[in-house]
This record gives sequence, C-alpha cells and structure tokens, in this order.
Amino acid sequence: MKKILSILLTAVMILAMTACSTGGSDKKEETNTAGKKETKEVPTINLSWGNEMHTGIMYLPFLAPELFEKESVRINPLSQDMGELQVNGETIAMIKRIVTKGGSECATMMSQKNLDIALTSSTAMMTAYDVDTELSILSPIQCDGVAIAAKADAPYNTFLEFIEYAKNADQPIKAGYHSAISSPRVVLEAAMKDAGLKVTEDASDFEADVVMVDLKGVQNLVPSLSSGQVEIWAGPAPHPQNAEESGVGKIISTLNQLPEGKWENFPCCCYAARNEIVEKYPEVIEALGEIITYTCDYANNNQEKTGEMLADIVGVEKDILPKSLIVYSTLPDDTFVNGINIYYDAMKEMGKFSGKLIENDFETAKETLFNFEIMKKVNKK
Repeated sequence: MKKILSILLTAVMILAMTACSTGGSDKKEETNTAGKKETKEVPTINLSWGNEMHTGIMYLPFLAPELFEKESVRINPLSQDMGELQVNGETIAMIKRIVTKGGSECATMMSQKNLDIALTSSTAMMTAYDVDTELSILSPIQCDGVAIAAKADAPYNTFLEFIEYAKNADQPIKAGYHSAISSPRVVLEAAMKDAGLKVTEDASDFEADVVMVDLKGVQNLVPSLSSGQVEIWAGPAPHPQNAEESGVGKIISTLNQLPEGKWENFPCCCYAARNEIVEKYPEVIEALGEIITYTCDYANNNQEKTGEMLADIVGVEKDILPKSLIVYSTLPDDTFVNGINIYYDAMKEMGKFSGKLIENDFETAKETLFNFEIMKKVNKK
C-alpha cells in the first residue's frame, strides 16, 4: 500500500510540474523553427499622441486600417486604443495608447517609465531630457499648424497691433497656454519678449505687459476666450480655427506671419522614445516609424479625407486641415535641427531649463538629444 501511495504521489507531482512549465503569458508567442518550439517575447508598448491635428493623425491606422492594408508593416487594431504592430503578418509588439493632456504630462510619464513612446511637443521632450530623463528625439512629425488666437472683440487684428495695445494697456493682458512646456507657449512668449513686452507668470506684477495663465489642457483653449479667462493664446490646430468657427475668437497671426520670419515653417511635434525602448526593441521603433511616415504622407496628400475621418474624434470641422497649414514629415533634416536650436536658445533665455541644459550649449546637447539613425533609414526606403 505504501509503495502504491508513493507512486501516486510521484505521478501527481510530475503532472503539476508539467502544467506549471508549459503555460505562457499574453506576452509570449510560440513559433516552430526546424521542428523546434521557440518562445518569443511580444512586448506591450505604451504610446501617446494628442487629440489634435498635429499628432492626431496616428488615429488613422486604428480608425481606417483598410487605407494601409497593402503595407507590409501595419497596425492591426483591436480597439481604438490597442493594436497589434505587425511586420509581414507577424505581431512584433502590442501598441497601447495612453491618453495624456499634453507635452508636460508626456514628459512626466516618460521620466516615471509609464510611457515608452510619445508623439508630442519637441519642447516638452527637451525639458524632460534636461532633467535627465533617458530619451531621444527620433524625428519630427510636422511643422507649422500653430496660430495665435484672440477674443473675437479684441481691439486688434494682427500680432503687431496686439503688441502696441499691450504696451499701452492700463493693466497686464492675460495670455494663456495649454501646457507649460508646449511649443506654442514657447513661441508666443518668445515672440512677445522679442517685441519688447514684459512677460510674467506673477499675477500680482502690475508692471508687466502680459501675465501668462496655465489653462491646463487644449480642451480649455476655446472656452477660455468665451469666459474671459484670458484674452489671447497660441495653440495647435484645430483649436485656433475652432475659435474662429465658433465666433468666440479670431486668429491674429500664424507662425509665418510673426515678425522677422523667425518662426516660419517651424517644427513643433516630434517622435520620441525612451532610450531603453530604442535599445531593446529597435525593430519596433523602425516599424512604428514606417507607419508614422506613410500616415504622414497620406495626410499630406489627402487633407480633406483626413479631416473628414478625424472631424468627430478630434472635434473639428471637416475642412479644418487644409486651413491649418500643417505639413507632416518624419525626415530629420537640417531644417528640423535648426528649428530645435531656435527653441533651445529661446527656452534657455526664458529660464525654462533647470538641469544639464543650463550649462550645455546646443552643439553639445544634440549629440545625445537626437537619435536619427533609425528614421533616416526609414526615410530612405
């Protein structure tokens, strides 16, 4: 009897051990190679893009995958916010969209390693890099597409008229921004200072010409004009256009119309990733880069259709994209680098850096801030 019991217990233990060793998580994929089973990791990558026209084109592979069904590299959407990143039919990663309020939150989440890749403001990524977040800017996403909007009944219609008005006003003008380290905020503040205005965030400084106000998200840009919270702001498309369409605001300047031509055709948002992800999953970075690139090409060549597809989800009129002047591109060329250099100089002068970029010059910083190798390869395909 003892012998039989011993045999039974041994059999149970063997079965239990076998059951524990043959299971797999949803991050594993089994393939047969020469008759052998191999376990391959399929990572889940946390990706963020904005609910606007600058980076919102990333919705397209999820909303309309049929547009890109002939591509060898594509997203197979499982939902609006989750999809399989596939290369030649093989899933190499799960892409999970993380909703963020703007560049500042992207920078914070990347520093906490809660966000892997972001299509977001270049200036936000610079400030994250400044405080030692291990990330790289991989390429641009678009240029232009930023405008300065004022309340509809403001007694000025151009940026230069606004400057004169602010200089002679009895009290400081309130100017808003949707994110503390966003590119539109940097452009607006730098342009006002270049024009000789005294700009502050101290609401008690009555000697200032302009007081900057944090509106805490792009969703508050248009309402801030109708409520009188602020009188003016710079924002990404489609918000300035929406302000005009709704009758609560008017566009007083695009980037191309600002004085001296300094901000003409200027880069805004970028494709950025944590260095750990770039090093561990370069094939994911490359595949995602291909998808972003051909999505940019589609949006450039099909502006009306793109506007129609994004109208409801982003909250725009269908004809907004052609009016926004956005040009999409993932080519990391000298124009992009020179634009980031101007941002760098402006932010340094404005005191926006608190870490290593205080001492570093741009030539030193760009050696580790940029990693263009993969996206240069993508743009040659």
